[in-house]
Amino acid sequence: MKVKDLMTKNVITVSKYDSIVSAAKKMKDYDIGIVVVVDEKNEVLGVLTDRDIVTRGVYNNKIDRFVDDIMTPDCVGIAKEEDIKKAIEMMGDYQLKRIVVVDQAKKVVGILSLSDIARARHSNKYVNETLYEISIPNPQKEKPLKYLEVDDFRL
Repeated sequence: MKVKDLMTKNVITVSKYDSIVSAAKKMKDYDIGIVVVVDEKNEVLGVLTDRDIVTRGVYNNKIDRFVDDIMTPDCVGIAKEEDIKKAIEMMGDYQLKRIVVVDQAKKVVGILSLSDIARARHSNKYVNETLYEISIPNPQKEKPLKYLEVDDFRL
């Protein structure tokens, strides 16, 4: 099974110049916890999650700033043609519940979430494996070093 078979195709995006409040409003309106930050060519610049808004925006009193000030740059992405097992492995490695799906030109084409995997027919094995991997205690010591560079937590 390929990533493109399970991903959510209707991705809500924002510009890095959008206000944090407008991005939060999109999340509320669409009942989502993540928006993908893209440039004018629809290339991925990063992601903004509801957690980013709280831990980097509200906590640091930056709520009146731009998305660029608190987004997670260099987000983890996967090609839509990859096998779902590779996506699950990456979600486990980086302890992510959602991963950005890109095409060959590195433009956003979808989001793959734990919920997408759970809704797939005959996916109990995948769900259990992914949930186990993203739930390992003390993820800061377990995550690959590439992700630690953009993590909020210090070693």
